Amino acid sequence: MNFQEKISGYFIKNPSPKLIEPEPGSILSSISIIIRTSKKNDEELFFIKRAKRQGDNFSGHMAFPGGVKEKYDKSILDTAKRETMEEVGIDLNKDAEYVGRYDDYRPVNPNANAFLVSPHVFFLKNSSPILKLNKDEVEDTVWIPINVIRDMLADSPRISERYDRKYNDNVFEYKGYKIWGMTGKILYSFINKIL
Repeated sequence: MNFQEKISGYFIKNPSPKLIEPEPGSILSSISIIIRTSKKNDEELFFIKRAKRQGDNFSGHMAFPGGVKEKYDKSILDTAKRETMEEVGIDLNKDAEYVGRYDDYRPVNPNANAFLVSPHVFFLKNSSPILKLNKDEVEDTVWIPINVIRDMLADSPRISERYDRKYNDNVFEYKGYKIWGMTGKILYSFINKIL
């Protein structure tokens, strides 16, 4: 069974992700977990480094592409697709196969826990998409091999003091890129459950 079949199989067996009921004041948002098979035949995940912006709770962080649902988005899936197109120029309607929705997540950060994040998983059809970065939102991008992430799983848990209490997350470091916080937790859960 190849990697694509394994992930597709997970979503066939688990068609109902864990959804979080929005509370009054929740800010609905969505991210795209994009997977490609590289020219070296490795499966890789796509990450952005967010641009540094004042007032942005995730300024400068590594993240999956995505953002807040707008009134004109027909669904939270449309939000993921629109935000990905706006941030990096990948047209997920045309250039990817939709696999399924993954478990919802609510950030622990007190400044951001009104956000309700819905991850959506895509297989990219083209291994070398032409990226058009929106420099107001995205500083950099990186593809990270999934087998490298998998090798880091066991050492990724971290306990620190944040928000006046103990804070558990997962940290992944790759070629100077550091993934942690919400993205690290979603990444750990996704790789751990699916593989």
